[in-house]
Amino acid sequence: MSEDQLNRLSRIFTFERKLREAQSVVELRYIVTNELRSIIPYLNAFFGSWTNPNKFKIEAISDIAVVEKTSATTTLMQSIMSQKLKDGSQEPHSFQVDAESLKPAKDEKTLPNKFLWIPCISAIKGNQAALLLVRNDEWSDQEIEYVNHLSSAIGHAMGALHKDHPFEKFIKLLKNTFIRFMLLTALVGSMFIPISLSTIGSMEVVPQNPYYINSPLGEVVEDVLVENNDEVKFQQPIISFEKTQLQNSYDLALQELAVIETELLQAQQSSFQSKQDKALLAQLQRKIQIAQEKVNYQQLLLEKSNILSPTAGVAVIKDKSLIVGKPFKVGETIMVVADPNQVLVEIMIPVQDSITIKKDANINVFLDSDPLNVLQAKVIKFSYEPELTPSNILAYKVTGQLIDDTNKPRIGLRGSGKIFGEKVHLYFYLFRKPIIFLRQSLGL
Repeated sequence: MSEDQLNRLSRIFTFERKLREAQSVVELRYIVTNELRSIIPYLNAFFGSWTNPNKFKIEAISDIAVVEKTSATTTLMQSIMSQKLKDGSQEPHSFQVDAESLKPAKDEKTLPNKFLWIPCISAIKGNQAALLLVRNDEWSDQEIEYVNHLSSAIGHAMGALHKDHPFEKFIKLLKNTFIRFMLLTALVGSMFIPISLSTIGSMEVVPQNPYYINSPLGEVVEDVLVENNDEVKFQQPIISFEKTQLQNSYDLALQELAVIETELLQAQQSSFQSKQDKALLAQLQRKIQIAQEKVNYQQLLLEKSNILSPTAGVAVIKDKSLIVGKPFKVGETIMVVADPNQVLVEIMIPVQDSITIKKDANINVFLDSDPLNVLQAKVIKFSYEPELTPSNILAYKVTGQLIDDTNKPRIGLRGSGKIFGEKVHLYFYLFRKPIIFLRQSLGL
């Protein structure tokens, strides 16, 4: 063996050692594109790999720190390498390209037309990268033999450093016809799995059997004496009405009564002398009865100007600022007093999300204040006609009873409720809304 051959063999061993010692893919690319020149002379080296299973890209060029992906030379070499990959070239070999095709851009020098194609294949992981060497001289059989040996070393090193794409193994499995058939069969079969149809709507915790505090007077509310969610006791004052007009009416009635009583007293004193005054006694006594009834009525209205709680519980007031200073009609609801231990859940289901709901259907309740825990409930009633919600959405009202009697949620808490309906196949569950959309759009 000649000294030149020994030197080249030594350089091959050194090159392989550097491949094994490479700490990253970037370092490996630099070694391949620049250090290989000590074994085989060339002008340019282009090294590329797959950024994903279907996209090959040049990632390193000899003597260049950063690859300019939009340059004419890179684009041309990318095209040549992509074509070789499409041809399925698995062995290192030399080839030539027409000189006219090697002009990257107008007024630029023509590239050398002697190419050496080197696919870098790992025995374990398959195709890892590809290397393209360019020069003006022909490639010898001995040089091709050298790169044939080194290509597997490059492929092995690349495979050791390259991190598998998360879906790469799955994609490889899909290439197997039997696996694809089994997956398709499983997918079709799964479409017939029975599953409960469900719908979700906004939820609010509401009182059960509440006491509605209705206005006993057609007057203006002066003050609400409790706050929302305050505990109230039996007969505790909770609302007061404006009393000025009521007090004036009461005082006027008292004055009218006093005047008639004075007239009666005068008539009684003069009745002994005047038959006419004696005849007025019965009439004045009747007026006194009417005036007394008027006083009693005005006194009753005055007493009603302070509303007392009819039961112990908590006050439920939607907006206190909308009550104070507002004139209420007789019988109009002002607020609610409810038992905090007797609550229901009220769910508003938008019309477009409605499903067939039956009594005792299961409900999963998720509170905004505790979204990680689920409360179980049962449907006890539901409306057949939709109503307009405060957010201007047409929705059905569904009322549910909580199953667990302990740890009742506070009245007024909001969240979402998931109502389960009848069993349907999975394909209908997945495609129900698209089918509805198509029917509404196409009029089928």
